[in-house]
Amino acid sequence: MTMHAVLSIEGSLEHDGDELVRFHVGMTNENFAARTSTWGNVDGHLQLASALEGFPASSASTLSYTLGTPGTGSCELEFFCLDALGHVGVWATFESTYPVARSSRHEASSLFMRCDPASIDEFVAGLRRFVSGSTNRAELSGFGP
Repeated sequence: MTMHAVLSIEGSLEHDGDELVRFHVGMTNENFAARTSTWGNVDGHLQLASALEGFPASSASTLSYTLGTPGTGSCELEFFCLDALGHVGVWATFESTYPVARSSRHEASSLFMRCDPASIDEFVAGLRRFVSGSTNRAELSGFGP
């Protein structure tokens, strides 16, 4: 049985004049869940949307995009075409915002999901609907490993 998986990006796009905003990024599949907070440019969601528009263009398509910065909360997203039909695999590698206790180590995890090109298009449209000052959420829906 294949279970549902979701990658989500949330953010209000509010900042205090420095153009840096907080994004919350998470993924769940049938086995695992991970979530982190990241800092990014106020247009970071639009940069991701532009990079993903029309993805995948071929069966060899790949795309890597990182939200945030290692050491302050990050999520590296890796998109790649799985087959000639355009099915997409997505790895999301999360790092926590702060180191644990008195160590310099951050918690980290990697999760995987599969989706189709239409789901990528819906995710891109969701990212483009973000409005400053509102509760915004874009979801990429698919299936677990």
